[in-house]
Amino acid sequence: MIQSINPIQSSRLLSLDAFRGFAIAGMLFVNNPGTWDPDIVPAQLLHAQWHGCTFADLIFPFFLFIVGVAMPISYSRKRKEMPQWKGIAIAAKRALILYLLGAFLKSASINEPVLHFGILQRIGILYFAAYLLLPLGARIQAAIAAAMLFLWWGLMAFVSAPGVITGSFERDLNIAQYIDSFILAPNDKETIVSMVPGLSTVLFGVLTGRMIMTRVNEIMVVRTLLIAGAAGIAIGLAWDLVVPLNKILWSSSFAVYTAGWSALALGVMYWLIEVKQLSRFAYPLIEFGMNAITVYVGTGLFVRWIMLSWKVPYDGAMISLTGYFYRTFASVTTPTIGSLLYSLLIIAIGWGVCYWMYTKRIFLKV
Repeated sequence: MIQSINPIQSSRLLSLDAFRGFAIAGMLFVNNPGTWDPDIVPAQLLHAQWHGCTFADLIFPFFLFIVGVAMPISYSRKRKEMPQWKGIAIAAKRALILYLLGAFLKSASINEPVLHFGILQRIGILYFAAYLLLPLGARIQAAIAAAMLFLWWGLMAFVSAPGVITGSFERDLNIAQYIDSFILAPNDKETIVSMVPGLSTVLFGVLTGRMIMTRVNEIMVVRTLLIAGAAGIAIGLAWDLVVPLNKILWSSSFAVYTAGWSALALGVMYWLIEVKQLSRFAYPLIEFGMNAITVYVGTGLFVRWIMLSWKVPYDGAMISLTGYFYRTFASVTTPTIGSLLYSLLIIAIGWGVCYWMYTKRIFLKV
């Protein structure tokens, strides 16, 4: 059982950087197809319409899990360097910056200033909530993670309201969306109530980070990650029979299922990089991972302000650069391959920036 965090073992995990890089590359891949036509884009690269879980649905949970893994590693280095109140103030500042960055991206996408809830905003809030729980013991953190899952399930199963079917997980008939309707803008997809099991996702990462720091046997780390990952997937699928996997609701089954995949992915990265010492082959991912927020925000603005806004002539009409590249790629391959090639183009542009920043030792962090 994990009892404490050993600051001596808190050196940087390249495998975690690589996993973060994989997650950001995956996000760029699924967020930037040449077309959103569901008959062209492979189903695994689109979010599930409601229930279910695709590869695209795994990306955001990966990020929350990674945030959690990194937190005890960073906390162990800094807890002796500053008073607790100062650490909380820094965490609050980071959370606010993440929220404002997310609001800025949303505002840029719709050309009007808004403070809508979104991905970075949610990361910021959950990061701060988990930071407040870092001083607690591992058992208490695990108990809180479990409690959040069952609290959400209980809310969904037993609380009723006008227009809500008690115990329903269907779109627009559940208590979570009813509560969100009083808080969020109509088009917001990241719900407030889903933050409850979302905190569990981050805490699963925190517990994973503590386990890595307190295990001197790297093979044991890999085994623990793989076993925990397989167990999480199995439990999530079993729970899906009662509580459907659902990203928008961030159902309890979804939180456990995606944490399982996160642990498996980190286990593979850890085995390749920390055990087999194959980091040189993972450096494209590591370079992505060490400037993840920069590339996420930068590519989001680049696609919105340039690829989707600049018009060029094509076949007698003026179309966006996105449309131009997609149609060009599709014309020499197929529509599906053309869409995938456009996604790879955006990844290549983002990686080029990250590679340049890495060679110059420029690492921008919140």
